[in-house]
Amino acid sequence: MKLISLLAVATAIGGVAAAPAFAQDAPAPAPAPVEPEKPHASGFYAGGGINLYFLDRDAAAGGMPIVFEDQPSPGAFMGRLGYAFNENFAVEVEAGIGGARSQFTTSGGGADGEIGIETPVGAHLVVSMPLNGNGYIMGKAGYVTAKVSREYLGFDYEDLDINGPTFGVGAGLRSGPWDYRFEYSFMSGGDSGDGGVLGMFVMHHF
Repeated sequence: MKLISLLAVATAIGGVAAAPAFAQDAPAPAPAPVEPEKPHASGFYAGGGINLYFLDRDAAAGGMPIVFEDQPSPGAFMGRLGYAFNENFAVEVEAGIGGARSQFTTSGGGADGEIGIETPVGAHLVVSMPLNGNGYIMGKAGYVTAKVSREYLGFDYEDLDINGPTFGVGAGLRSGPWDYRFEYSFMSGGDSGDGGVLGMFVMHHF
């Protein structure tokens, strides 16, 4: 009887001693998967930036007693509102006010005249493709309108119209809700001739 009792006690002690070792070897349970946050669920975004307009030299000088050697490049401060249907397709509208006027000289001295952009407005369909990381490339197509104001030697000349389709390409970087974009568009139509628009924007997704 005593032998059987000693064996039972030894077995119990051995089980208690082995329990911590067993617990130490057993793998910890995997944490429950965390659903990724879905930012910008509304699809809307807004921001601002600047457009530089590269105008046709002959059209910009039309009706003025001058000839441009370089393309006039006035600028405008722009506001932009967009809606992203998904990560590939979005629509955008933008409007602005005249900003940096392009000055020129015909005498070699100070500025003799200047060209500016007034009331620029545009609407575009934007197609983008994400790259590795947070970068993306994009293309856009739409319609733009604006007025080109011109002044030379203190006299105001007739405004020119920018009024026609535009097609562009660009690239951007998204960081959380922020979107930084650099783009260039070709524009055609109106009495300002063909030209281009260089845009730099910062936007916030909601």
